[in-house]
Amino acid sequence: MLKNMDYVYAVYENKSFSKAAQQLYISQPALSAAIKKVEEEIQLPLFDRSCNPIQLTPAGEYYIESTEKIMAIEKEMAAHFNSLSNQGTVHVGSASFFCAYILPTIVQDFKVRFPGYSVNLLEANADDLVKCLRSGIVDIILDVEKLDANSFNPRVWAAEQIVLAVPAAYEINRRLANYRLTFADMGRGRYREQTCPQVSLKQFEQEPFLLLEKGNDMYQRGLKMCRQAGFVPKVAMYLDQMLTAYYIACSGKGVTFVRAGVTHYLEPTNKLFFYKTDDENAVRNIMLYCKKSQPLSQIGNDFINFMQEREFAM
Repeated sequence: MLKNMDYVYAVYENKSFSKAAQQLYISQPALSAAIKKVEEEIQLPLFDRSCNPIQLTPAGEYYIESTEKIMAIEKEMAAHFNSLSNQGTVHVGSASFFCAYILPTIVQDFKVRFPGYSVNLLEANADDLVKCLRSGIVDIILDVEKLDANSFNPRVWAAEQIVLAVPAAYEINRRLANYRLTFADMGRGRYREQTCPQVSLKQFEQEPFLLLEKGNDMYQRGLKMCRQAGFVPKVAMYLDQMLTAYYIACSGKGVTFVRAGVTHYLEPTNKLFFYKTDDENAVRNIMLYCKKSQPLSQIGNDFINFMQEREFAM
Protein backbone atom coordinates (compact mmCIF):
# COMPACT_ATOMS: atom_id res chain seq x y z
CA MET A 1 0.00 0.00 0.00
CA LEU A 2 2.79 2.42 0.93
CA LYS A 3 4.99 1.42 -2.02
CA ASN A 4 2.94 3.59 -4.39
CA MET A 5 2.46 6.43 -1.90
CA ASP A 6 4.51 8.87 -3.99
CA TYR A 7 2.42 8.09 -7.06
CA VAL A 8 -0.84 8.79 -5.27
CA TYR A 9 0.56 12.00 -3.81
CA ALA A 10 1.74 13.21 -7.23
CA VAL A 11 -1.74 12.74 -8.70
CA TYR A 12 -3.22 14.61 -5.71
CA GLU A 13 -0.76 17.51 -6.14
CA ASN A 14 -1.24 17.81 -9.90
CA LYS A 15 -4.97 16.95 -9.94
CA SER A 16 -4.22 15.11 -13.16
CA PHE A 17 -2.91 11.66 -14.07
CA SER A 18 -1.14 12.94 -17.18
CA LYS A 19 0.66 15.79 -15.38
CA ALA A 20 1.62 13.49 -12.51
CA ALA A 21 3.01 10.95 -14.97
CA GLN A 22 5.16 13.65 -16.59
CA GLN A 23 6.43 14.75 -13.18
CA LEU A 24 7.28 11.16 -12.22
CA TYR A 25 8.80 10.32 -15.64
CA ILE A 26 6.59 7.27 -16.11
CA SER A 27 3.86 6.47 -18.61
CA GLN A 28 0.27 7.37 -17.78
CA PRO A 29 -0.94 3.73 -18.10
CA ALA A 30 1.76 2.62 -15.63
CA LEU A 31 0.71 5.33 -13.18
CA SER A 32 -2.98 4.48 -13.53
CA ALA A 33 -2.19 0.81 -12.90
CA ALA A 34 -0.22 1.68 -9.75
CA ILE A 35 -3.07 3.81 -8.39
CA LYS A 36 -5.60 1.10 -9.27
CA LYS A 37 -3.52 -1.43 -7.34
CA VAL A 38 -3.66 0.73 -4.20
CA GLU A 39 -7.41 1.18 -4.59
CA GLU A 40 -7.86 -2.58 -4.93
CA GLU A 41 -5.82 -3.17 -1.78
CA ILE A 42 -7.95 -0.82 0.32
CA GLN A 43 -11.11 -1.73 -1.61
CA LEU A 44 -12.04 1.93 -1.99
CA PRO A 45 -11.47 4.56 -4.70
CA LEU A 46 -8.99 7.32 -3.86
CA PHE A 47 -10.04 9.72 -6.62
CA ASP A 48 -13.35 10.82 -8.08
CA ARG A 49 -12.51 10.59 -11.76
CA SER A 50 -15.85 12.06 -12.86
CA CYS A 51 -14.69 15.54 -11.80
CA ASN A 52 -12.44 17.82 -13.80
CA PRO A 53 -9.96 18.32 -12.30
CA ILE A 54 -10.13 15.05 -10.40
CA GLN A 55 -10.96 15.26 -6.69
CA LEU A 56 -10.14 13.14 -3.66
CA THR A 57 -12.78 10.82 -2.26
CA PRO A 58 -13.18 10.64 1.55
CA ALA A 59 -10.86 7.62 1.48
CA GLY A 60 -8.42 9.62 -0.65
CA GLU A 61 -8.46 12.52 1.79
CA TYR A 62 -7.55 10.16 4.64
CA TYR A 63 -4.84 8.53 2.51
CA ILE A 64 -3.23 11.90 1.69
CA GLU A 65 -3.49 13.05 5.30
CA SER A 66 -1.73 9.86 6.41
CA THR A 67 0.85 10.17 3.64
CA GLU A 68 1.78 13.68 4.76
CA LYS A 69 2.24 12.42 8.32
CA ILE A 70 4.54 9.64 7.10
CA MET A 71 6.51 12.08 4.94
CA ALA A 72 6.90 14.43 7.90
CA ILE A 73 8.16 11.61 10.13
CA GLU A 74 10.67 10.49 7.48
CA LYS A 75 11.89 14.05 7.02
CA GLU A 76 12.17 14.64 10.77
CA MET A 77 14.09 11.40 11.23
CA ALA A 78 16.54 12.27 8.45
CA ALA A 79 16.98 15.76 9.88
CA HIS A 80 17.66 14.33 13.34
CA PHE A 81 20.41 12.03 12.10
CA ASN A 82 21.87 14.81 9.97
CA SER A 83 21.99 17.12 12.98
CA LEU A 84 23.87 14.47 14.98
CA SER A 85 26.54 14.40 12.28
CA ASN A 86 26.46 18.18 11.70
CA GLN A 87 25.35 17.57 8.13
CA GLY A 88 22.18 18.11 6.18
CA THR A 89 20.35 20.24 3.64
CA VAL A 90 17.77 22.96 4.06
CA HIS A 91 15.53 23.95 1.15
CA VAL A 92 14.63 27.64 0.97
CA GLY A 93 12.12 29.22 -1.40
CA SER A 94 11.73 32.88 -2.35
CA ALA A 95 10.93 35.29 -5.16
CA SER A 96 13.47 35.99 -7.89
CA PHE A 97 14.82 39.19 -6.29
CA PHE A 98 15.85 37.43 -3.08
CA CYS A 99 17.20 34.38 -4.93
CA ALA A 100 19.32 36.56 -7.19
CA TYR A 101 20.54 39.33 -4.91
CA ILE A 102 20.07 38.55 -1.21
CA LEU A 103 20.21 34.84 -0.45
CA PRO A 104 23.42 33.85 -2.33
CA THR A 105 25.58 36.00 -0.04
CA ILE A 106 23.77 34.70 3.05
CA VAL A 107 24.20 31.10 1.90
CA GLN A 108 27.89 31.63 1.18
CA ASP A 109 28.52 33.05 4.66
CA PHE A 110 26.34 30.38 6.26
CA LYS A 111 28.49 27.68 4.66
CA VAL A 112 31.60 29.24 6.20
CA ARG A 113 30.10 28.94 9.68
CA PHE A 114 28.48 25.53 9.05
CA PRO A 115 30.64 23.74 6.45
CA GLY A 116 28.71 20.48 6.78
CA TYR A 117 25.40 22.07 5.83
CA SER A 118 23.99 22.64 2.34
CA VAL A 119 21.32 25.13 1.25
CA ASN A 120 19.20 24.64 -1.86
CA LEU A 121 17.34 27.67 -3.25
CA LEU A 122 14.07 27.52 -5.15
CA GLU A 123 12.68 30.51 -7.04
CA ALA A 124 8.91 30.79 -7.47
CA ASN A 125 6.00 33.22 -7.34
CA ALA A 126 3.99 33.78 -4.15
CA ASP A 127 1.29 31.14 -4.75
CA ASP A 128 3.76 28.44 -5.75
CA LEU A 129 5.98 29.17 -2.74
CA VAL A 130 3.10 28.43 -0.37
CA LYS A 131 2.30 25.20 -2.24
CA CYS A 132 5.95 24.15 -2.01
CA LEU A 133 6.01 24.83 1.72
CA ARG A 134 2.77 22.93 2.32
CA SER A 135 3.99 19.90 0.35
CA GLY A 136 7.43 19.85 1.96
CA ILE A 137 9.38 20.69 -1.20
CA VAL A 138 10.92 23.57 0.76
CA ASP A 139 11.47 23.92 4.51
CA ILE A 140 11.46 27.71 4.71
CA ILE A 141 10.15 30.50 2.52
CA LEU A 142 11.14 34.15 2.48
CA ASP A 143 8.01 36.10 1.60
CA VAL A 144 6.11 39.35 2.05
CA GLU A 145 2.69 37.70 2.05
CA LYS A 146 0.61 37.22 5.20
CA LEU A 147 0.10 33.46 5.51
CA ASP A 148 -2.33 31.47 7.63
CA ALA A 149 -1.06 31.61 11.22
CA ASN A 150 -2.75 28.26 11.94
CA SER A 151 -0.57 26.53 9.35
CA PHE A 152 2.69 28.47 9.34
CA ASN A 153 5.10 29.87 11.91
CA PRO A 154 6.04 33.47 11.00
CA ARG A 155 9.22 35.33 11.91
CA VAL A 156 9.88 38.92 10.89
CA TRP A 157 13.21 39.19 9.08
CA ALA A 158 13.23 42.84 7.99
CA ALA A 159 11.05 45.80 7.00
CA GLU A 160 11.22 47.37 3.58
CA GLN A 161 10.10 50.61 1.98
CA ILE A 162 8.00 50.57 -1.18
CA VAL A 163 8.54 53.44 -3.64
CA LEU A 164 7.04 54.38 -6.99
CA ALA A 165 9.37 54.09 -10.00
CA VAL A 166 8.50 56.50 -12.82
CA PRO A 167 10.07 56.62 -16.31
CA ALA A 168 12.37 59.66 -16.46
CA ALA A 169 10.83 60.87 -19.74
CA TYR A 170 7.38 61.37 -18.16
CA GLU A 171 6.26 65.01 -17.91
CA ILE A 172 5.14 64.57 -14.30
CA ASN A 173 8.78 64.42 -13.17
CA ARG A 174 9.23 68.08 -14.07
CA ARG A 175 6.19 69.09 -12.03
CA LEU A 176 7.41 67.04 -9.06
CA ALA A 177 11.08 67.97 -9.32
CA ASN A 178 11.25 68.74 -5.59
CA TYR A 179 10.03 65.24 -4.70
CA ARG A 180 11.81 62.99 -7.16
CA LEU A 181 14.78 60.84 -6.17
CA THR A 182 17.48 59.69 -8.55
CA PHE A 183 18.98 56.21 -8.58
CA ALA A 184 22.01 57.66 -6.77
CA ASP A 185 19.74 59.22 -4.10
CA MET A 186 18.15 55.82 -3.54
CA GLY A 187 21.51 54.09 -3.32
CA ARG A 188 22.56 56.53 -0.60
CA GLY A 189 19.44 55.66 1.38
CA ARG A 190 17.80 59.08 0.98
CA TYR A 191 14.38 57.43 1.24
CA ARG A 192 15.15 56.41 4.82
CA GLU A 193 15.75 59.97 5.99
CA GLN A 194 12.97 61.77 7.85
CA THR A 195 13.57 64.85 5.71
CA CYS A 196 12.93 62.91 2.48
CA PRO A 197 9.93 64.54 0.75
CA GLN A 198 6.81 62.39 0.41
CA VAL A 199 4.27 62.73 -2.36
CA SER A 200 0.62 61.71 -2.65
CA LEU A 201 -0.10 58.99 -5.19
CA LYS A 202 -2.99 61.17 -6.37
CA GLN A 203 -0.39 63.04 -8.43
CA PHE A 204 0.03 59.93 -10.61
CA GLU A 205 -3.67 59.31 -11.24
CA GLN A 206 -3.36 59.77 -15.01
CA GLU A 207 -0.24 57.64 -15.46
CA PRO A 208 -0.29 54.02 -16.75
CA PHE A 209 0.52 51.53 -13.97
CA LEU A 210 2.41 48.25 -14.15
CA LEU A 211 1.00 46.05 -11.39
CA LEU A 212 1.86 42.57 -10.22
CA GLU A 213 -0.73 39.86 -10.82
CA LYS A 214 -3.42 38.85 -8.34
CA GLY A 215 -2.01 36.64 -5.61
CA ASN A 216 0.96 38.95 -5.05
CA ASP A 217 1.05 41.18 -1.98
CA MET A 218 1.98 44.12 -4.16
CA TYR A 219 -1.20 43.72 -6.22
CA GLN A 220 -3.48 44.22 -3.20
CA ARG A 221 -1.14 46.71 -1.55
CA GLY A 222 -0.77 48.81 -4.71
CA LEU A 223 -4.52 48.94 -5.32
CA LYS A 224 -5.16 49.84 -1.68
CA MET A 225 -2.63 52.68 -1.77
CA CYS A 226 -4.13 54.09 -4.96
CA ARG A 227 -7.69 53.85 -3.65
CA GLN A 228 -6.71 55.54 -0.41
CA ALA A 229 -5.29 58.34 -2.56
CA GLY A 230 -8.71 58.62 -4.21
CA PHE A 231 -8.37 56.84 -7.55
CA VAL A 232 -8.32 53.47 -9.29
CA PRO A 233 -5.09 53.00 -11.27
CA LYS A 234 -5.13 52.67 -15.04
CA VAL A 235 -3.35 49.35 -15.44
CA ALA A 236 -1.29 49.02 -18.61
CA MET A 237 0.07 45.57 -17.79
CA TYR A 238 0.09 42.86 -15.12
CA LEU A 239 3.38 41.09 -14.39
CA ASP A 240 4.40 38.07 -12.33
CA GLN A 241 7.62 39.44 -10.80
CA MET A 242 8.61 42.86 -9.46
CA LEU A 243 11.94 42.83 -11.31
CA THR A 244 10.10 42.36 -14.60
CA ALA A 245 7.88 45.35 -13.81
CA TYR A 246 10.98 47.38 -12.90
CA TYR A 247 12.69 46.73 -16.25
CA ILE A 248 9.50 47.42 -18.21
CA ALA A 249 9.22 50.73 -16.35
CA CYS A 250 12.83 51.44 -17.42
CA SER A 251 11.64 51.07 -21.02
CA GLY A 252 9.00 53.76 -20.44
CA LYS A 253 5.88 51.57 -20.49
CA GLY A 254 4.44 52.69 -17.13
CA VAL A 255 4.98 53.50 -13.45
CA THR A 256 5.35 50.70 -10.93
CA PHE A 257 5.79 49.98 -7.24
CA VAL A 258 9.20 48.55 -6.31
CA ARG A 259 11.08 47.79 -3.11
CA ALA A 260 13.46 50.65 -2.37
CA GLY A 261 16.28 48.18 -1.72
CA VAL A 262 16.34 47.14 -5.37
CA THR A 263 18.59 50.12 -6.11
CA HIS A 264 21.31 48.71 -3.86
CA TYR A 265 21.70 45.64 -6.07
CA LEU A 266 20.91 46.61 -9.68
CA GLU A 267 22.96 48.52 -12.24
CA PRO A 268 22.53 52.32 -11.96
CA THR A 269 20.08 53.86 -14.41
CA ASN A 270 19.02 57.37 -15.40
CA LYS A 271 15.84 56.03 -16.99
CA LEU A 272 13.79 56.22 -13.78
CA PHE A 273 12.96 58.62 -10.98
CA PHE A 274 11.67 57.35 -7.64
CA TYR A 275 9.07 58.76 -5.27
CA LYS A 276 8.48 58.08 -1.61
CA THR A 277 4.73 58.16 -0.93
CA ASP A 278 2.86 59.39 2.13
CA ASP A 279 0.95 56.10 2.60
CA GLU A 280 1.65 53.93 5.67
CA ASN A 281 1.14 50.84 3.50
CA ALA A 282 4.37 51.71 1.71
CA VAL A 283 6.26 49.91 4.49
CA ARG A 284 5.91 46.13 4.83
CA ASN A 285 7.58 43.25 6.64
CA ILE A 286 9.65 40.55 4.98
CA MET A 287 8.81 37.27 6.69
CA LEU A 288 10.39 33.87 7.20
CA TYR A 289 7.85 31.03 7.30
CA CYS A 290 8.00 27.34 8.15
CA LYS A 291 5.25 24.75 8.66
CA LYS A 292 3.65 24.44 12.09
CA SER A 293 2.79 20.79 11.58
CA GLN A 294 6.40 19.79 10.98
CA PRO A 295 9.20 20.66 13.41
CA LEU A 296 12.01 22.52 11.68
CA SER A 297 15.30 20.62 11.56
CA GLN A 298 18.39 21.81 13.39
CA ILE A 299 19.87 23.10 10.15
CA GLY A 300 16.61 24.94 9.42
CA ASN A 301 16.67 26.65 12.81
CA ASP A 302 20.36 27.45 12.41
CA PHE A 303 19.69 29.02 9.00
CA ILE A 304 16.81 31.18 10.26
CA ASN A 305 18.83 32.33 13.27
CA PHE A 306 21.77 33.10 10.98
CA MET A 307 19.53 35.16 8.68
CA GLN A 308 18.16 37.15 11.59
CA GLU A 309 21.71 38.11 12.54
CA ARG A 310 22.27 39.64 9.11
CA GLU A 311 21.25 43.11 7.95
CA PHE A 312 20.73 43.94 4.30
CA ALA A 313 19.90 47.24 2.66
CA MET A 314 16.13 47.15 2.20
